Amino acid sequence: MADLRKMNNELKAFINEANFVSNKCRNKLLKMLGETFSVELPLENFAKIDASITEEGNIIMRGDEYKSTSPCKTIEEIDEKYNIFKEKAELLLKKKEVNYHTKGNINNILNIIIVIPLSILYVVVLIFAIRAVLLLKFFTASILFAILSSSLLPNIKSRFEQAKNFIKRKLKK
Repeated sequence: MADLRKMNNELKAFINEANFVSNKCRNKLLKMLGETFSVELPLENFAKIDASITEEGNIIMRGDEYKSTSPCKTIEEIDEKYNIFKEKAELLLKKKEVNYHTKGNINNILNIIIVIPLSILYVVVLIFAIRAVLLLKFFTASILFAILSSSLLPNIKSRFEQAKNFIKRKLKK
């Protein structure tokens, strides 16, 4: 009985962790639970799903009991099936784990990829603006200088700053 309570508490922790990753991950985890215990579980997109294992190997989810096609006779059978599920669940959750360090690097690299074409565009527009001033086309020049102002391109200054800081950090290492 204490083992079953421990399993159900671990199961709730697995479901909460998978739910933190995504609903799709949680549904995949519940599908694995159903397959392991030979139970046909409905995969619904409720905000909160709670599941527990009974002494017969059935699964109670959202107040409904779903019967196993191969009921367990002993607690050892339930324990064996649960350990199989636990290994699969840990693999799934480890695979879906978010690595914020790499994700930050990917975002910074993407930022550099955006900044490079913007820099090239900025230089090209600046050349056209200077050329317009030299040809005494002041209206065209004023429009081009207005385009060059950072007020028309939101967050461009912060993007350049982030890219510069990222490159400095990488060069220090």
